[in-house]
Amino acid sequence: MDSDERLSSQTTPKLEDVSSLDRLPLHSTDLLTLLDPSGVVLYESPSIERLYGYDQEELVGEQVAEYFHPEDRDRVVEAFSAIVSDDGNHVETVEYRHEMADGSYKWIETTGSSNPTTDGNYVINSRDISERKQRERQLQRTREQVQSERDGKEAIRQLLLQTSTDREIAMSVCRLLVDAYGYEAAWVVRKQGTRGEDPNPVVIADCGHDRGFFGDEERVIDGATRQTLATDGAVTVTTDIDDESEIVARLERCGLSSVRSVPLDHEGLSYGALTVVRTDAGSDVTEELVDELAAALAFKQHVHRQQEALGGETVTELTVRYMGDHVLVALSTALAADDSENESPELVVEELQGSGVSGVPYLIKTAAVDAETLRTTAAGLPSVQEATVVTESETTVVSLHTDAQSIRELIGGHGEVLRSITTHDDRLDLTVEFPRRTDVGAIVDSVQDHWPKATMHACTERAVDDDHPSAFGELTRKQEDALRAASLAGFFERPQQASAEDVAETLDCSASTFLHHLRNAERAVFEETFFHDGRVD
Repeated sequence: MDSDERLSSQTTPKLEDVSSLDRLPLHSTDLLTLLDPSGVVLYESPSIERLYGYDQEELVGEQVAEYFHPEDRDRVVEAFSAIVSDDGNHVETVEYRHEMADGSYKWIETTGSSNPTTDGNYVINSRDISERKQRERQLQRTREQVQSERDGKEAIRQLLLQTSTDREIAMSVCRLLVDAYGYEAAWVVRKQGTRGEDPNPVVIADCGHDRGFFGDEERVIDGATRQTLATDGAVTVTTDIDDESEIVARLERCGLSSVRSVPLDHEGLSYGALTVVRTDAGSDVTEELVDELAAALAFKQHVHRQQEALGGETVTELTVRYMGDHVLVALSTALAADDSENESPELVVEELQGSGVSGVPYLIKTAAVDAETLRTTAAGLPSVQEATVVTESETTVVSLHTDAQSIRELIGGHGEVLRSITTHDDRLDLTVEFPRRTDVGAIVDSVQDHWPKATMHACTERAVDDDHPSAFGELTRKQEDALRAASLAGFFERPQQASAEDVAETLDCSASTFLHHLRNAERAVFEETFFHDGRVD
């Protein structure tokens, strides 16, 4: 607009001279604006003070487009030009941000028509739509979160379907978090020691730029990852907390705002840690995705290591003997004390998967003790929460729920296959198979950290029968527990020694759930045993 137009527009028309305004609701909650064809404000209704914060006469003579948000200006000017240039009954409605008296912006919806007043000006109706825009933004964020969750779960599903190596899968996870979910960097560390104190961990994958947060020149591991490896617990630290910790100082020094480190945990066994850093705090969705990806990584590592142990040409068989304080040793000792000949009976033990409550469930099988004696003796031990008879015949099976530490967790994380647990003569013997390349010394050290009196009783290598590989390699833990519990309890014997309800009770699940896992286990074992390369043996 040139200076002549600007000067001419300073003369505001008197309201009574504008006949078309006589019929307009000037005191409505909406704002009525009178514009000349060039967009100069000729009149504002009193509601401008409530809507924009300006005095009623403050914008008169101003070019209205100068108060539009720069990103919206061209679009709104184009809409106004459309009604000015159209001779018909043309209506334009446009949403945009208008500058307030305090310098902020508010979302406005404006409607104008191509029907001018008698003196050729245009009446524009505007209203505040900020709340609606806020709801729309919230809805859009929700949709994006839902889509993000779906995308994340699909990415996890694809990872689990892949047959790639641990390093390849870990690299895919790191790349996904950096490229698609706004993390500056992500890395996966393999657990080495039992306390996570190794200053030079094995990094199996990393992506992005950590800005020097992960390690210094000597590659000393960052505090968040070190803490996760030591405690097997998730660690989240942001710079907005009132904390002067080493982790916060390191984040600030590296120009980062948050770090989250999550253990690669599967069924109580930790294989390492997944750590991510951001320049902002992130969202609940991205945080949950990190947890889910860590769980998927742990599951794949667990499967790979078991497959290596079951599928290798040679395995290492290790027997660890323990004569210290454990509920199974205490049970063997108590039974020997009850026996008149003072002989310790041999007990065959199966450790089952816990149901989410504290403690560990065991099945105890023996032919040397009657069912009631075994149950009452076990129930009298302080660390036994519950003892139940499963079968009582020539072979007794009793279910125990104890406060003891999981033996599987104690030796877990090395691709092991726990072959047997037995007690006899006040001692506990564990027979475990590992891939040949496993550091057996590290495993013994790990066990002795918890059981100082544990010793390596025997260690041998043996060849695996390639013609008839183990049928248990494809079973899930719950399927394997169902199959082992059913076999131990005499579910398959005729006459049947234990019903589905009896076995289900030992697994702390319903009979239908037990039968579901058992049928899937039987199917997997049958297919693995009889259908190699698509042929029946």
